Parts: sequence; structure tokens; C-alpha cells
Amino acid sequence: MPLCEADYLRYVKAFNARDYAALETFFTDDFVLENAGFAVRGKPAFREFYAFFHEYCRETVDFRGFYPGTEGFVGHVVITFEGLKDLSQEVLEARGFSGMSLVPKGARVEVEFLILYKVNAAGLIHHIKGAVWEPERP
Repeated sequence: MPLCEADYLRYVKAFNARDYAALETFFTDDFVLENAGFAVRGKPAFREFYAFFHEYCRETVDFRGFYPGTEGFVGHVVITFEGLKDLSQEVLEARGFSGMSLVPKGARVEVEFLILYKVNAAGLIHHIKGAVWEPERP
């Protein structure tokens, strides 16, 4: 059964609450999250990545839209990143996340995303891929 908008809203709520156990109920065991030139593969790697990242940055998702498709859906969100601790490019590179942007301690950045969620026949997410764009420059 495919995920619906109400399911996605529960997913966003769990993400904002840092309820990783609830989030993992939406995923296959071997799901892949592709983001910023790197991939996180599987539930253990997902928990490890977000435990690391959320130590340095508070991430809050603001729902804007849900667009169902034949193989999954697209979530339209604005994510606010708030720097909690300084994170260096060297630390990111050592962890294999060199494509990520740095958010310095005390900084607040809002980024608009379209996120593609591919789901299997049981309605579990098996692949997540995000697209982000920069606003038009004056």
C-alpha cells in the first residue's frame, strides 16, 4: 500500500522530534538516502549519520506539499538548519560527507527541497533522493 499525505505528515513529525525509531518504520532495512554527493545505506547508517549531524545542527522540516506518483512520491519541504556547534570541512571529509554545506554555530539557514521517495510494493521507502535549488539572484 503506497504512503499517503497523512503518512508523510507523520514521517515529518517524527523527523522533527528526532524519533529515529518511528522514522525507521517507514524504511526497508536496506534503504538508501542520497544527499549532497554521498549515500547513507541502511537503518544503522541512517541512525549513525543523523546522530552525528544533529549534534552539530538542528534540522527542522516545514511541510509544503505531497505529490504522489507511480513509484513513490515527492515531498516539498523547507528545511531550517540551525548551527549548534562549529563543524569543519575536515571532520565532514573524514566521515565521508564532504559534499555537505557547513552551517556555523549560531547561523540559521532555510533551504527549499523537493525530495523523491521511492517505495516498494509494501509501501516502505527504499530510496530517498533530494533536489535543492538556489533562489534567483537579483
